[in-house]
Amino acid sequence: MAIHAATALSRATGIPIPLSPTDSSPLQNTTLTPPAAPDWGLALGISAAGFAARAFTCNAASLKSVRHFVRETISDWGLGPFADDMTTVVGELAANAIRHALAGAGDADTKAWLGMVRTGGAVVCAVVDPSPAPPARRCPDHLAETGRGLLIVDALTSQWGYCAPDPHGKTVWARIAIPSS
Repeated sequence: MAIHAATALSRATGIPIPLSPTDSSPLQNTTLTPPAAPDWGLALGISAAGFAARAFTCNAASLKSVRHFVRETISDWGLGPFADDMTTVVGELAANAIRHALAGAGDADTKAWLGMVRTGGAVVCAVVDPSPAPPARRCPDHLAETGRGLLIVDALTSQWGYCAPDPHGKTVWARIAIPSS
């Protein structure tokens, strides 16, 4: 599934990510000794400055920790004014993954992944989950309590979409444009 995230981020940003779909095991020829570099991902060739990722599960505290992670990352990148929008967007995508993919997986330890990358004019997030079912935008009744997540994502982002699902899952991504200062 890491390949899905790398492919989605690469397509959405135009920045090549060193994982390709043909890499069946990107760590196959890598020694797993702790690198001296502060960013372990850079040392392994799977990270870049302006990139952050974390796994999450369907447990009760997971969505809260994802939102905290997003807010902290966006603030660390000096993009505080965009923290509310990105936190809302990622919260909706993660909630969809928890509700529609992780909750039905049957194993409480099944994980989904969030990846975020900062590019020159945007922040792109990608959520990878184990469900092959594509995201479905709904038109909820005015009094419905659910069903508006992708409508919110659409309203807050400059683009969003998903990578064609396969039996191992899908990647749903969203891009928030950052005006140049």
